[in-house]
Amino acid sequence: MGESSLIVLAGNPPSDELLLLHLEYADRSIAVDGGFLTFIHANHLPDILIGDLDSVPNIEDVYEKYPNLKVVKVEDQDITDFQKALAWIDENSDTTQLIILGGLGRRTDHLITNLLVAMNVDESVEITFDSDSEWIRRVTPICPLHIHGRKGDTISILPIQSSSGVNSKGLKWDLINHSLGNQKIIGQSNLCESDDVEIRCDAGSFYVFLEKGNK
Repeated sequence: MGESSLIVLAGNPPSDELLLLHLEYADRSIAVDGGFLTFIHANHLPDILIGDLDSVPNIEDVYEKYPNLKVVKVEDQDITDFQKALAWIDENSDTTQLIILGGLGRRTDHLITNLLVAMNVDESVEITFDSDSEWIRRVTPICPLHIHGRKGDTISILPIQSSSGVNSKGLKWDLINHSLGNQKIIGQSNLCESDDVEIRCDAGSFYVFLEKGNK
């Protein structure tokens, strides 16, 4: 069985509670540049700090205060810090489950970039973007989606690339062998009609957005 890696980006920071919840189950935690501040706020250190480090205040003080912190400085400006973290994970771990916090909010261009970048990760890796108000999961032929206990919640499908053989079970408007893509976008503002929802595809990949609600 593979490993679970937690990445914290510098978008809207998660609550301390959400961060600590994911830390409990992750095999490793990675702060991506300004995401380091989220860990400091929660009085917790990541296993690794990676990026060009231009968003970490007083980086020299960080080196001095946390001498045992593993720091991977990558100054390449042709790729994003998120891409740098993904490359490190690919080369140094057996990650099959990737949780991303701080990847949503603040700047829409960063959100879209993060979603596009994550699309390029091997389809065998289960990828989830999480926040206190929203949950996003990539679906691929190898990583179908199973949702439990969310009856009544709003759910949407965003096909960033073409996908075929898309099927769902447990939604108000189920999809049966649908093809999705830029020219055929369906599945927005659907509803979980059951506490057990399944969404899968035969080819391609897409994102499923779930509003967390007040449960």
